[in-house]
Amino acid sequence: MPLLSRLLLAAALLAPAPAALAQPAPDPTLRSPDDIVVEGERLTREEAKKRANAFIRTLGVAPGIYAQDSVARWRIKLCPRALGLSDEHAALVEGWFRDTARSARAPVADGKCDTNVLLLFVDDGAKFIKLFKARYPGQFADMTGPDIRDLVELEKPVRWWYSVRRTSGGISLIGPQTLRSIEGATIVIDVNDAEGATLRAVTDYAAFVALSGIRIRADPQSQSILGLFDDRQGRRELTQWDKRFLTELYAMPHERKGRYQRGKLVGALVKDTGE
Repeated sequence: MPLLSRLLLAAALLAPAPAALAQPAPDPTLRSPDDIVVEGERLTREEAKKRANAFIRTLGVAPGIYAQDSVARWRIKLCPRALGLSDEHAALVEGWFRDTARSARAPVADGKCDTNVLLLFVDDGAKFIKLFKARYPGQFADMTGPDIRDLVELEKPVRWWYSVRRTSGGISLIGPQTLRSIEGATIVIDVNDAEGATLRAVTDYAAFVALSGIRIRADPQSQSILGLFDDRQGRRELTQWDKRFLTELYAMPHERKGRYQRGKLVGALVKDTGE
């Protein structure tokens, strides 16, 4: 959405640009035994399904209260842009983001394109959000009051919101009442609160969020990149759990009821549990 992109780019200038994050380097804890928590854990199918259901619920990717609506995902091509970094680091972030999106088989734009995913690296995330909200309140029209409060008030190193298009799903027995399509995503990374995480890890976190259409209140998950900022003991890269989730999100039929799609997502996470 070109208009949205222009507004967000202008708003980014209101926040003081931080120095670039440290040059990405191998994370010294990446291969630590402490990092291997879930991938090798043997679960019964019932235990794995319970954990997968809890994960889908906490993400809010297909909320139960909207059982007749589809999950929210991208149908137009993603065009990421990173701001607040050196040109070199911004190019790295944008390239990593595209790689993750392509791996999930999400639509990705090549070459010059209209920005619809902004990755904003700022030195005070809370201040930036409040300033942006005061100047551009209309950009939060797709969010509920509680979601806006969470965006402003929750203390998180990464905050985000989406622009979502809603269209009628028709009268099909298997189709959703409302088809939800993400058409814009803004990810705000507070470089001070994110200190200690590598640039690649933060990019993986941002890519998972941008592709998934999840609620900002989603709890950290030890089996997911979403646990990255959980006392710095979380995953430092997308896990197999994350990759299966994203792959299924973009492989399953979009024009289906949310309860069907939740079942497909849970099934993808339960697969290969090693039982």
